[in-house]
Amino acid sequence: MADPSTNEAIGVADGAAECAGREACVARSLLTAANLMTRVGDRLSASIGLTSSRWLMLCSIGRFEEAPSVGALSEEVLLSVQNVSRMLGQMESDGLIERFTKPGSGRAVFVRLTEQGAATLERTRALAEEFESWFLRGVSQEEVDRIDRDLWRLTDNLRAMEAAKAADGDASPEKGRTA
Repeated sequence: MADPSTNEAIGVADGAAECAGREACVARSLLTAANLMTRVGDRLSASIGLTSSRWLMLCSIGRFEEAPSVGALSEEVLLSVQNVSRMLGQMESDGLIERFTKPGSGRAVFVRLTEQGAATLERTRALAEEFESWFLRGVSQEEVDRIDRDLWRLTDNLRAMEAAKAADGDASPEKGRTA
């Protein structure tokens, strides 16, 4: 059986784990972890009719005290308004959320959980506990706190980079790429 602390555990051969530099290895490790988290999250959430993306969206909606706008959700989950709208349309068809407008709010569309959505959100709590017990196995609370701080710092760095690129007129991810 593969040691979960090694690249072998996720199917990465030692030679394949080599990167162009320290930063590239960190980014690659984060992307690998994110992909694996999505795969595991999809497997867990399928039991209650969700995907990991819908699970995240349901939790995001549930965190707001007031019904959030589609734009606010887009910022919360770091997805385009178009992707969020598409996902919300599917969730609305499934009876998990409802979209509505508010007088005086222009064309903004807001989102709230339905009774079924709130019940489904409650069911995700057990899934989150199961996920966390596996994900954080062998990691101390001090390490969790440090990892969380470090990941937020990296996220802030990426947001700053994104803003700088947008300010420079380099808003397109394809801009500057060579074939």
